[in-house]
Amino acid sequence: MQLFPTSLFSDGPVLRVLDLAIAAQESGGKLSLDDELQRYIRLVRGNWVANWNCSVYASSGVLDYASDSVAQQGGLDSFPPEFKEKAARAAGDMDPADYLRTLAELLRIADRQGVPEYRELPLSGWEFLQTFPHLFGFDVVLADEGDLPFAGLVERFATAEHPFCHERSAALATEAQRALVLFPGGQCLKERLSWATHDGLTELIDTINNHMQREHS
Repeated sequence: MQLFPTSLFSDGPVLRVLDLAIAAQESGGKLSLDDELQRYIRLVRGNWVANWNCSVYASSGVLDYASDSVAQQGGLDSFPPEFKEKAARAAGDMDPADYLRTLAELLRIADRQGVPEYRELPLSGWEFLQTFPHLFGFDVVLADEGDLPFAGLVERFATAEHPFCHERSAALATEAQRALVLFPGGQCLKERLSWATHDGLTELIDTINNHMQREHS
């Protein structure tokens, strides 16, 4: 008999943390589980909505609950397919319930250590996509519509979003400003996006600000 809420094992923090554990284990030593957990903590703590909705402390509690549920069921057979597959891959030769309990404790320990600066622990690919989704999305726009100077492309984007600029255009400018603060210096996010230098991001912010002042104030 199923004694657990299926939805809890179909999405959310358990699957996210298991993904990180699997990536670290299957990286051939290129990734550290501790580093990946620290990046997860940095991502959640750095996003007010994410931290409000499901803090790292709550995530570790969900992993504890997952461990208890697997132990009570006597294994993974009765769980949703994705959770079953990922938990088995992450646990390897270890009992899945014990592994999930260990993972919860590792997450709590990492959370108590605080959030590392980007100079201490560089931004990873998956963390970049979750931290700057609008900047990444705008890179796709540039690839499809590269027939104008950069400021013209930004203006075209803002105009196309009008009058709902507060959704994507404002979010794009916000991420650009955050990138300038988090990654000071001329290169900024150029390693991830060729145009996302200090000058490029500043030009993006100025262009969107001009649009907002002209059309919305």
